[in-house]
Amino acid sequence: MIVFDDVTFSYGTRNILSNASFSFRFDERVAVLGGSGEGKTTILRLILGLIRPDKGKIFVDGEDITGKKEEELREVRMKFNIVFQEGALFDSLNVKENVAFCLREYTKMSEAEIDVRVREILGTVGVEQALELMPEELSGGMHRRVSLARSLALSTPSMFLYDEPTTGLDPINADNICRLIADLSKDGKGLIMVTHKVSDAMKVAERFMFLKNGSAIFDGNRKELLQSDIAEIQAFVSEVGFHNTADIS
Repeated sequence: MIVFDDVTFSYGTRNILSNASFSFRFDERVAVLGGSGEGKTTILRLILGLIRPDKGKIFVDGEDITGKKEEELREVRMKFNIVFQEGALFDSLNVKENVAFCLREYTKMSEAEIDVRVREILGTVGVEQALELMPEELSGGMHRRVSLARSLALSTPSMFLYDEPTTGLDPINADNICRLIADLSKDGKGLIMVTHKVSDAMKVAERFMFLKNGSAIFDGNRKELLQSDIAEIQAFVSEVGFHNTADIS
C-alpha cells in the first residue's frame, strides 16, 4: 500500500499538491489524469523519494519514507519499476549494452548470464531483433520498449510506474505500448500510469484519478469517470469520443 497523508508540495511559489490524501494498493491499475503542471509526475517522484513533501507524510508498505536518507531509499525504490517520459537510453551504447548496464553495475552475474538475461527481457517486450541497434536507429515505439526492458533488468517489482509512456508516439505505437503495459501487469502486479490521454488510460487502468489545483477532484472507476458531471473531466472525455460505457471494450 502507498499512502499520501495530507501531502503538500510546491516548486518555488507554485503550489502543486495541497493537503492531498489518497492511497494506492500494489495490485491496482491506476491512471492519474490531469492537465500539464497539475502534479501527475510529482506523485511518482514523491513515491520514489526523488523529492520530498513540504508537509505531510508518504508511506510505502506501512513505512514512512518522508525522512529517509538517500541510501535508505534504495530498498523502497526496488519495489517499483519506473519508466519516465524521456526513456533516457545511453546514446553511446547499443540496445544490448543499455539493458546490460545495470546488471554489470549492480550484480555479480557472469557475461554469459547477462547475455541470457538481456535476450530474455528484450523478448518479453518484443524487441529481441534490435539487440545490436543504437538508440538513434530505433523508432519511437522501439525506444520506449527498450526503456521498459532496461527497467525490468534488475528487479521483479511490486508495481510499475509510467510517466506519460505514449507521449510523442503515433497511434499504432501508442496502442502497442498500452498493450505491453497491460500484459506486464497480468500477473497481479499493479501500475500507476500518469497521462493526459484518456484513450490510453482506458486501455490499461481500472481506477482513475483526476488532478486539479493541487488535489484529486475525481477518484473512481471507468463508468464513474465517463458519467462524471465535472466540467474538466467532461472536456477530457469528449476529446476521445467516449460517451458511455458501451464505447469501452
